[in-house]
Amino acid sequence: MTTFQFLLIARWIHFASVFALFGSSFFWFYMGPERSSAGPNGLPRALRATIILLRVAAPVAALSGGAWLAGMLVHMTSDIGSLVDPETLRLFFFNTPFGAVAIIRLTLLALGVGVAASPWHGRTWMSALMHIGALLLVSQAWLGHAAEGGTGLYGDAMIAAYAIHVLAAGAWVGGLPPLLFALAEQRRFGPEEARKCSLDIMSRYSLMAMIAVTFIVLSGIVSAGFRVAGSFDKLFYTSYGDALVTKSVVVAVMLALACFNRFVAMPKLRVASLKGMTQIDRLGYSVACELALGLLVLAAAAVLGVTMPPQ
Repeated sequence: MTTFQFLLIARWIHFASVFALFGSSFFWFYMGPERSSAGPNGLPRALRATIILLRVAAPVAALSGGAWLAGMLVHMTSDIGSLVDPETLRLFFFNTPFGAVAIIRLTLLALGVGVAASPWHGRTWMSALMHIGALLLVSQAWLGHAAEGGTGLYGDAMIAAYAIHVLAAGAWVGGLPPLLFALAEQRRFGPEEARKCSLDIMSRYSLMAMIAVTFIVLSGIVSAGFRVAGSFDKLFYTSYGDALVTKSVVVAVMLALACFNRFVAMPKLRVASLKGMTQIDRLGYSVACELALGLLVLAAAAVLGVTMPPQ
């Protein structure tokens, strides 16, 4: 395996795990406290499944995040021995523009593992993981192309556009696993109760997703403009442009599927009665497909991060 391939895989796994940390935690806050309680409106099975996901995502994020930094160091030095050379490590962490960010990220990853492994798992626990995930998402900007904008207002604008983009994407894609868990749990309810509960869950998620997609599209256009200094024709016939187009196409398919769920599947569920479970199952399949497409988007994002933008 080449260093490029190693970096690509590490970034992809890291993106997926951090998206889960942020988006899956965030899901339970816009669902309302009643959904995460033991009351009649609660979703205990979906909540337990989410807790397991978060407990797994935190160490995976830590391992893949460490692997990402290791891959960066080997790529810079062309020597795998640099990983155990004290002087090289000192220079990497204290004499490079991203060394301080790397230290902060490693601290956040260790903190995430500690929080995830703790025996308690209330809303405070969920909030802690959500904020750690958010900080990890935003701090990625200083390890990628967004940090190349330099200092001043221009550089700050690039960082801000990246932060908005990844937070919105994390809320959208990262919220899909608990949404899938919640739809799967509807089988423990009667048809009418399941229909009402599913409509409420989907309505809340759909509203959040529409806001997130708006920010994703706008910040994505702004970020692409920064990468090519406003000359979008530079994207043609370049590896960076190919990866960006691939990512955009998959996002468009995800958006089409999300629109189908919002404007076709949900209205059908709203008028369903005894056949409500069938409609809920179909919604579940659609959400699963949307999640699979989300993972492909993260793969494309991983490629973009290790591909030089056109100059």
